[in-house]
This record gives sequence, C-alpha cells and structure tokens, in this order.
Amino acid sequence: MTHAARAVRHAGLHALHHLTVLAGICVFPFVLMSRRLGVRLPMGTVVARIHDAYDAAVDAATDDDETPAATAETER
Repeated sequence: MTHAARAVRHAGLHALHHLTVLAGICVFPFVLMSRRLGVRLPMGTVVARIHDAYDAAVDAATDDDETPAATAETER
C-alpha cells in the first residue's frame, strides 16, 4: 500500500472513529430510555469495532515506518 493510500485510509478511519463517538454521544439519551424499556442498542459494539480498526491502522502505519530502508536512513 502506498504512503498516500495509507494516509487516506488513516484519515478516513480517524474521521469515522470520531463520527461514531459523536453519534454515540448524541444517541445516549435514547439509549438510556430504550434500556428502561428493555431494548439494548449496540452503540458500544459499533464504537469498539471502529476504535479497534483505527488502532490497527495506526499500528500498521507505525510498523511500516520501521522498514529497513527507513531505519538505514535514520542511522546515517
């Protein structure tokens, strides 16, 4: 994957992560109300999956920065 494609994917996951957190905050009163009625909404699961995908993308980007070519350049 090229650097530009990784950057676009990383930025997209970052935005998606923050949008799902925002959606979770906005929906929170309805979640509380629905729990009183006995209905559970999966917002926590959705946010957790997006967060895990974002963390995996960040870890992959960090691992890619430690390639032998990059390491050789920093040793000079």
